[in-house]
Amino acid sequence: MKRLLLALAIATASFVAFTSCTKEYITQEHYDMVPAQTMIYSKTATDYPWNWGGTDNRAYFTLPIPELTAYYMDQGIVSVAISEDNESTYRTIPATVNGISYSYDYKVGSVIIYAEDPIMEPGSEISVPNDLVVKVSLIDADYVE
Repeated sequence: MKRLLLALAIATASFVAFTSCTKEYITQEHYDMVPAQTMIYSKTATDYPWNWGGTDNRAYFTLPIPELTAYYMDQGIVSVAISEDNESTYRTIPATVNGISYSYDYKVGSVIIYAEDPIMEPGSEISVPNDLVVKVSLIDADYVE
């Protein structure tokens, strides 16, 4: 019986010793990568007025964003979200909020935000909010061909 217990003790000790955990630290090797950036803009009627796109059911405004460089055009990610309730909640666009369809385009140095009637019915008008909070995030990414 003592030999059986001794064999069991040796087997348990061997199992514990050979299955121990090791820590592994992963470090970021890409020192040339730009960290993510987020800019928040308060859109008011005077700061960034809506421009009407030839009809009463499409409007747009342009945000100048000098941080939006050719780097983000080539391989980064540009994300835009809006808040109509003073930053209590954000909606990532494209989205339809309160009957208005929001979308955006971007180019080096600026983001253009569009608001339009999602149905685009002739003769319909949309009532765009003058006050919005716009969050623009520029995110680094590795480009893979």
